[in-house]
Formats: sequence, C-alpha cells, structure tokens
Amino acid sequence: MNFLNLAAAAAHFHELKHDLDEIGPEIIKRACIMVWTEARRVLGTEGYGWPALSPETLAHKTQSGMLKETGGLHDSIKWSSEGNEGRVGSDDDKAVWHELGTSRIPARTFLVGAAMVTEPAIHAMAAKAAMAVASGGSLYGSELHALIHALKHVAHEAKELGHQVLEGGDNEGILK
Repeated sequence: MNFLNLAAAAAHFHELKHDLDEIGPEIIKRACIMVWTEARRVLGTEGYGWPALSPETLAHKTQSGMLKETGGLHDSIKWSSEGNEGRVGSDDDKAVWHELGTSRIPARTFLVGAAMVTEPAIHAMAAKAAMAVASGGSLYGSELHALIHALKHVAHEAKELGHQVLEGGDNEGILK
C-alpha cells in the first residue's frame, strides 16, 4: 500500500475498519449455519463417542439411529443471528434431556458437540473472510467485488444520463 499522505492512509484504515465491522454479522450467521448443519447431521449416528444405547432401548428402537426415532428433535433444531450474536438450539424438552443427560439417560451432547467439531472450520472461515477484506477484497470474493464495482459504474452512468435527459440536453445521441 502506497499512500500519498497521512490523510489517505487514515481514510483507507477507516474504510478497512468499517468493512471489518460489516463482516462480523455475516461471520456469525455462517457460523450458526455450520453448527446447525452439524447438529442435525449427527443425530441418527453414533455421535461424538456417545454412550451406547441400552439393550432395553435397542429392543424397541427402529433403524433410525440414536436420537432420531421420530425426527422431531432433528426438526426442532433452529438457528438465528442478529448483529454479532447468534444462537443454535432447540425448543424441544427432549433436547435438554439428551444434551445434559438425566438420571436415566446419559448425556449425548449433539449441540455442544456440533459447536466443538465445527470450531476449527468456523475459525478458518472467519480468518479467511477477515483476510479477504483486509487485503482489499470482500467477503464474497474478487469476482463479486468486480461485479459490484461494475454495477456501481453502470448506476453512475445511468444517473448521469437521467440528468442529461431531465435537463433537456442532447437527446439525439441517447436514443440512437
């Protein structure tokens, strides 16, 4: 980066801070989706080293796998994000029983487990996004950045053309 003066450098770093502040909510959203996807995926599997099902449970269980008998728990897992806060969870009472365990059910932490398993990928995604913005790119890649720049240019040209038409300028060249 070559800056002509301190004012140009300050303007650049101010814009960089703004861009980095803007990507925070998108990173949170993507992280929530990653945890949500993993939490739903793990249901019906052996989990993250979860205790095996008891013989009594296995005797009446269908082939759906662990924690996926009816699909209700799977479908109850939701995510939301707003600003720099995100949530992944379930409003199903059974989710609490399975996540924390009870006196008769061992804990099978599908939510905490999903968060722990996806943590390295979330860190990598966030770092990649921050580096893209810091290096002058964008969260969505250089192709989209170029497209947005082109669209802004087209919008500027259209605005100028509109001003010419409204001001009664040379309309002959516009209509050709």
